[in-house]
Amino acid sequence: MKQYINRRHISLVLALFILYLAITYWEIVAKFIQTIFSATMPLLIGGIVAYIVNLLLRQYEHLYLYLFKKPSAQKFKRPVGIVLSYLTIILIIAIVFALVIPELITCVRLLIANHSHIINHFIDYFEHSSDFKGFINSFDASKIQWDKIGKYLTSGVGGTFRTVISTASSVFSAATTAIIAFFFSIYLLIYKEMLQHQFTKLLSTYFSRYQSQIIRVLKVFDESYSNYIVGQCKDAAILGISCFIGMTILRMPYASMIGVVTAFGALIPIIGAILGASVGVIIIFAVSPLQAGIFLIFIILLQQLDNRITYPLVVGRSIGLPSVWVFAAVIIGGGISGILGMMFTVPLFAALYKLLSTDAKNRITIQKENE
Repeated sequence: MKQYINRRHISLVLALFILYLAITYWEIVAKFIQTIFSATMPLLIGGIVAYIVNLLLRQYEHLYLYLFKKPSAQKFKRPVGIVLSYLTIILIIAIVFALVIPELITCVRLLIANHSHIINHFIDYFEHSSDFKGFINSFDASKIQWDKIGKYLTSGVGGTFRTVISTASSVFSAATTAIIAFFFSIYLLIYKEMLQHQFTKLLSTYFSRYQSQIIRVLKVFDESYSNYIVGQCKDAAILGISCFIGMTILRMPYASMIGVVTAFGALIPIIGAILGASVGVIIIFAVSPLQAGIFLIFIILLQQLDNRITYPLVVGRSIGLPSVWVFAAVIIGGGISGILGMMFTVPLFAALYKLLSTDAKNRITIQKENE
């Protein structure tokens, strides 16, 4: 018992000493953490990609086992599932671009055509403006300080060159990160059972007393995030398709593009619907203010139906988080990390809510039994 107490005291003193060093040398510690975070960024992105792709991989593997039941065909289950999962994502992206790009080009051309008279009016103003003509006539090239202009142009060219180099470096770094993340995600998906076995072995070796609790917490988080991602994607697809069908029936312009924008906006809780509707109203208003008003009424009705019927059925039951906490999660996540923070904190709050509510119920039950 004394040995256990001594070990506990030593661990507490060591933890306090490490905390003291971290506070005293915080700048060094922060730079070190930032360096580690930057170095592991491709691996973190690859892990997130692998987690999302794994949701599709499970479905394809179940389908493969259902279609090919021979033992000789089992070894191809994982490669076929991974290829089909990534091809599905690529196909979705290709369809989105095919729907959005042509109508976006048409929209830009229409905006330029409708506002070309503004450009012509601007040119006519300078052609007939007496002030502008007087400025041209009073212009004296001999008073120009050419040495300063030369220095400015030289520094400007140098600055432009540095900007080009910096941009090219950023693009190359982003491409390298994407490639590493892609291959690392494939590696994780291929060896996910082996990694799971190694993680379980690590828990049983060093955290045997808390192994069941850690696994239960991780399962709750996995269930919350997977249900949220699947449910949010389903709801976004339903809302986008409904928007496209409704706009087609009402004969509104840019139905496919606005349907895609609405679907992607629906992936962001609460605020995404407002953003999608705002973009649609602005785009249609350039064509017809009357149709923009009709679209605004239509999208409000559609979102009300989604909020009251579709979203509770598809997403609400899967995450089990009350709407007040969803709102709090969106505000906190948006303040921390913008749109990505909003999408990350909702399932996080759902998992914490489920763990705390379960623990509270267990404690209340134990207290009643003791009484």
